[in-house]
Amino acid sequence: MTNRLVFAMTALVAVVALALAIPLAAVIANNQKSTFISRLEVAALSGASLLSSQPIAAWPQAVEQISAASGARVVVVGRDRGLLADSDNSTLDRTFDRPEIVAALQGALTTDKRYSHDLQTDLRYVAAPVVSAEQVSAAIRLSLPESEVTSVVRRVQILLALFVLAVVVLAGAVAWLIARSIVSPLRRVALVADALPEDLDLRAREDVGPPEVRLVARSLNSTATRLQGMINRTQRVAADASHHLRTPLTGVRLRLEAIEDISSQPDVVTQATAAIDEVDRLAHRIERVLALARTDSGAVRTDLINTTNVIGQRVSEALLVAEERGIDMRIHLEPDLMVTTSATALAGLVDELLGNALTYARTSITVELHSRDDTVELTVGDDGPGVSALELEEIFHRFTRGSGAKPGGSGLGLALVQETARAYGGDAYATTSADGGLAVCVVLPRART
Repeated sequence: MTNRLVFAMTALVAVVALALAIPLAAVIANNQKSTFISRLEVAALSGASLLSSQPIAAWPQAVEQISAASGARVVVVGRDRGLLADSDNSTLDRTFDRPEIVAALQGALTTDKRYSHDLQTDLRYVAAPVVSAEQVSAAIRLSLPESEVTSVVRRVQILLALFVLAVVVLAGAVAWLIARSIVSPLRRVALVADALPEDLDLRAREDVGPPEVRLVARSLNSTATRLQGMINRTQRVAADASHHLRTPLTGVRLRLEAIEDISSQPDVVTQATAAIDEVDRLAHRIERVLALARTDSGAVRTDLINTTNVIGQRVSEALLVAEERGIDMRIHLEPDLMVTTSATALAGLVDELLGNALTYARTSITVELHSRDDTVELTVGDDGPGVSALELEEIFHRFTRGSGAKPGGSGLGLALVQETARAYGGDAYATTSADGGLAVCVVLPRART
């Protein structure tokens, strides 16, 4: 935005400056040329007056003075067209027959420009009569190459161009300052808006910047306050639901265990055991729903976590279960990989992946943790039946299970894995493992210590 404002304002000033400078340059050029010619005419008339008051013998010295004062070549020609004096010290015993000399000997002041074959350039000249005793006794001519005139005009034009350039640069600097005064407060509001998902206590300053930016800051703060209230209510509902659902379920489970312990009827014991399993499955499903509610509400906590250590602890717990089931676990964990996440959330994510793999694996499970560029990737694969290519994306949807899923699941585990990863700036996806089963990969941003 700053660049666009600076460019727009600078371009506008440049267009206006050029629109004024181009005709002004033409006017100045004409004025400078007229001024230059007028000075040459004045010098010619002054020289003619000086020569008319001096004897002919003194003319060579006077011509030198006139030439030094005007910078022009000065020649004096008598009525017989003979050269009487020349500031270039050329040969005097020759005739000097030029149209302007003829006109001056006839009493006319002549100013013009013509091409000089001797100098191979255009020549600007002024010729004036020298009057003595009320008669034209000689003619004086002052001449300069036309390049002298054009160089004066060009210098003025260059100065004008530099002035225009300075105006444009100054306009750009002023535009930058104005843009900064607008954009800086707006950028601070944008930074607050970007950081709000991680810290809802942040607020933008409402006392800096233009009125429009202050209005945006107030609107953002109001939205953040309402959003924080909604999230707090959601968290309270999740906490209350967890408490109010766990307590009766625990009571039901205790009663079922009591029935299982005291009953002497095999059918009753069997039904009680089945009911306990259903209660446990219901409690597990409630935990998953509440965990998803927490991710939806943005209730995430971040710490600098050594991913290798957390995953290593969860894998060591899963090894005991794998040994009991005769499942081989191949483990490769790159050491000391750090991420910014929650240890509890990360452990729960790993438990979901390991639990899912232990449920479907036939003989082996592969756990790999490695870094790639700026990410940390955890992959858990098994040699189970896997899922079809069409279902690899769908299995992350809530309450969605693969066509080959075993009974008893809730369809929330992998959804929780993906949403937890996304809550911490990562993602999760599924592929077919090297052993033909399912491989789930979780990618998290790598933290720099």
